[in-house]
Amino acid sequence: MWVTRENISRGKATGMAGDIAPLTGHVSWEILIKNCEDRVSNEIRVHLVPICRALQAAIKSNEKLSSEWIERTLMRLEACVDRTWETLNTGHWKDVEVRHRYCYTICSALKCIVLEMSSKNLDDSSKIAVTTKMIEQVDKGLLLGAPLEEIPDLLTKIASRLNEEICPDTCKDPGILQCDSKNIVKNLLPGMGWVERLKTPSMETFYRDIFVKKIPAVLEGCIDHWRALTRWKNPNYLLKMGGTRTVPIEIGSKYTEEDWSQHLITLSEFIKSHVTKNNDKLGYLAQHQLFEQIPELKEDFSIPDYCSFSDNTEDSFPDINAWFGPKGTVSPLHYDPKNNLLCQVFGCKRVILYHPNDSNNLYPYDTRLLCNTAQVDPINPDYDNFPDFKYARGMMCYLNEGEMLFIPPGWWHHVVSLTPCFSISFWW
Repeated sequence: MWVTRENISRGKATGMAGDIAPLTGHVSWEILIKNCEDRVSNEIRVHLVPICRALQAAIKSNEKLSSEWIERTLMRLEACVDRTWETLNTGHWKDVEVRHRYCYTICSALKCIVLEMSSKNLDDSSKIAVTTKMIEQVDKGLLLGAPLEEIPDLLTKIASRLNEEICPDTCKDPGILQCDSKNIVKNLLPGMGWVERLKTPSMETFYRDIFVKKIPAVLEGCIDHWRALTRWKNPNYLLKMGGTRTVPIEIGSKYTEEDWSQHLITLSEFIKSHVTKNNDKLGYLAQHQLFEQIPELKEDFSIPDYCSFSDNTEDSFPDINAWFGPKGTVSPLHYDPKNNLLCQVFGCKRVILYHPNDSNNLYPYDTRLLCNTAQVDPINPDYDNFPDFKYARGMMCYLNEGEMLFIPPGWWHHVVSLTPCFSISFWW
């Protein structure tokens, strides 16, 4: 199946020339041109502005752009994409100027539009190959670029549209998720205590007994209404929503080990290679803002009301991250500086927690990047190298489908997936 003019938004497509990409219906050209003029370095701007104006004029006048123009423009856009990519990957990410990220967003959108124009006369299989390339570029734009303030959903709309068109032809049945935890032995580990459990606590109860006191608690029955609890167990549903989308995957046992690395692969490939099938190398979609990348999935859950409580007078919207992977994924013992509600969509995780007062007994790494991570493995502790760990007093829980775990700021936690799992964390 291919993108057709009949499929795009009515009104935006009216009068569109035959060789103008339907994706142009998602673009507000005056806003895009203004962003190019205001937020892009002159080195790239001199190429992007004429391209935008040519596309805008062609749409307005039904002018057909020549194949020579399309070929020449693709070469220019490839050069702009590559140059901006180099800039983004030079030095530390935190030091990258946001204008370069805006530039990468614009380059990615324009490249996809012109790529679609170039595929007009190709056969179906060739069109699918081009569309796959387009989606890959859009996702790189979402991962490395920055949303334009006036049109923040430009790339997400393009990617969602392309995934919808191509996924039936490219996303095959990935198999079945074996996430039943009924046969898991859920014993209390030696020296541990159980985390407190509350059944659908009122807002007042949660605030008074849990949030203010900053103690961990498992909250039961609070997200039973989420459609994600039933829909996301079906991998075909996840593929329909975003099977062709490129996502960052952690490969390896845990991020503190030498065998750990990161790769960009499609969600379809990840599910088939790492989640529904056994793989010698663990793959984990961890701490990723998947729902900004694939906003359709936001329709299947809601932000818990408990996130409305704040430790200060400022309102803060939670950071929402996805954690999706097979049995055996491990998040080493670490702490986060924010309140955290870890919500289990499916599967079962074992979580071990330690109070911030135990920090010295957990031997944090003394490096800047890992200063919030402990050297101790609480499951197999090395008492010779970490003798004071014997003084640490932990608590634990088994986080089951439909449950939430409140983790206060500064509390150390070690997380292991006992089955294939999908979790959502809300940090605020």
